[in-house]
Amino acid sequence: MNANTTLSRPIPGIAMIVFGLFLFSIQDVIIKYFSGTYPVLELVFIRSVTGLIIILTGLAVLGKTQSIKLHGKQAVLIKGGLGFISYICYYLALASLPMAETATITFFAPVIVTGLSAILFKEKVGIHRWSAVCLGFFSIVLVIGPKGHFGNPAIVLALLAAISYAGMTLYTRFMDPRDSAITSAFYTTLVFLVMSLLFTIVIYFLDFDNDSSHRSLEFLVRTWEKPSDFHQWLIISTALIAAVGFYCLTQAYILADFSVVAPFEYTYLLWSVLFGYLFWNELPQTQSGFGILLLILSNLYILRRETILRKRKDLP
Repeated sequence: MNANTTLSRPIPGIAMIVFGLFLFSIQDVIIKYFSGTYPVLELVFIRSVTGLIIILTGLAVLGKTQSIKLHGKQAVLIKGGLGFISYICYYLALASLPMAETATITFFAPVIVTGLSAILFKEKVGIHRWSAVCLGFFSIVLVIGPKGHFGNPAIVLALLAAISYAGMTLYTRFMDPRDSAITSAFYTTLVFLVMSLLFTIVIYFLDFDNDSSHRSLEFLVRTWEKPSDFHQWLIISTALIAAVGFYCLTQAYILADFSVVAPFEYTYLLWSVLFGYLFWNELPQTQSGFGILLLILSNLYILRRETILRKRKDLP
């Protein structure tokens, strides 16, 4: 339960999370738009450089540059590496798959977290939540096949994005409590920058074919090129969007209880459907739409069970 329960402000909290996810959907539109022009690693590099400048400038203005002192190096670096893999895989998948289906497959992450929590951390997961996990798995099968996108290798990338994101979420438990959120954000962004350069060097020496017929692979191995001024500002804007978006999500859970705010995370799927249709004329098939609905229901049921268990623990 939110520590500020007595001051809970559900309407501002809901507004914050809806607006934050709207911004992240705008970021998806920008990166999908550039997937046919620039390599994903170049976009990540520019975004990371901008993000580091924003963080350092903000800390300097606030006089809190000491906040970047890192205590739990291994945990932060592994978490950053998993975040990088999730980010790259998600946008490589987005280059080839419709926005709604890509977002839906990635939203399988909370279901994975629930299942792995029981296996890795021996958490008690009852029949209700295991049923929701199975329902979530079935919903993903509906989204990607047999009449969906099962034949597209990009679905593997979307699933890897979900798995690595779930791993990043679970690895948060190993974070040193002395490392603040801003410390984690700084070093995660630094990991993104370093890994984007390392992957670029590897791709260069392996001499991949830049004329690949698959959009996802082409998005990965394409040669770097200098963006036009307008494109450069658009790419830089993704770092600003991420900064404001993460702030909105954080504030949402400060302003209102988890159980109030969390269900509105699914507005991200609605934005994905809307923008996919407006910009690329994408609409989910009936089967995929049913799978999206089932995934939402399975995650909401898991949320409901978590809320009930938390309330029981809070009882005297």
